[in-house]
Amino acid sequence: MLRQQKISEFIKSETGSMRDYDGSAVLHAIRLILTTRTSAETITVLAGFIESYGFNRVFLGQLVNPLNVPLKDILYVSNWPDELKAARRNQAAILHDPIAICALRSKRPFTWAEARAYASRAGRKVVDMVHDFGLTDGMMFPMHALESVSGGVSLGGDSKSDLSPLEVAELELVCQVAYYHLEVMHGPFPYQRVAELTARETECVQFVAAGKSNWEIAKILGIQEDTVKKTLRRACDKFGAVNRAHLVASAIARHQIFP
Repeated sequence: MLRQQKISEFIKSETGSMRDYDGSAVLHAIRLILTTRTSAETITVLAGFIESYGFNRVFLGQLVNPLNVPLKDILYVSNWPDELKAARRNQAAILHDPIAICALRSKRPFTWAEARAYASRAGRKVVDMVHDFGLTDGMMFPMHALESVSGGVSLGGDSKSDLSPLEVAELELVCQVAYYHLEVMHGPFPYQRVAELTARETECVQFVAAGKSNWEIAKILGIQEDTVKKTLRRACDKFGAVNRAHLVASAIARHQIFP
């Protein structure tokens, strides 16, 4: 009850006054988020914090292929309309969503409009689907951490937000706290720990990515060609890769080798 009261007081006191404060509201939001014990409480605090920045909807989650991982095993929290969430799930929208795709590649926040500009035809339809529900403007804050899959916090609204670099930084900080707080609250997830390649496996896979044959890798490293084959086979087993191309793609996606 006391926690709910604090959440309500925070929303009433901070909504509408964010442009003129001295930074204490950011710290207050962080402290309050870290006291929340349920997803609903966390989203309520975050949603209250972002209102004065021009946003009212939150989509927070891990960027995982829903066709490979059951929804129950994915961090996925949102205050989006239920109809919109159902439509995205039914269409596996994340696979074409340019915002999600850009979040996998980017380390810095970006607007929905920026992501849409590079979208495929299917990707533009995914963004337009969100627009149909009144979410016409938004920002994505990518989340990347060691021993964890990538994720993001996407904030949406119904009006164009003109944010300063300082305001973007404030939003990013609070979104990070909310995201990692929920990840700890709901984890660990069965796929969360990243399989680690050994130093030798990393070397071999890196050379495969450079187009080297097993014979060439063996000569470069001064080892037997059969050793290279066994090393690459072990790397494939760790990632569940079925061939060399799949192995390289998996290693890059898991940040085990340089792209």
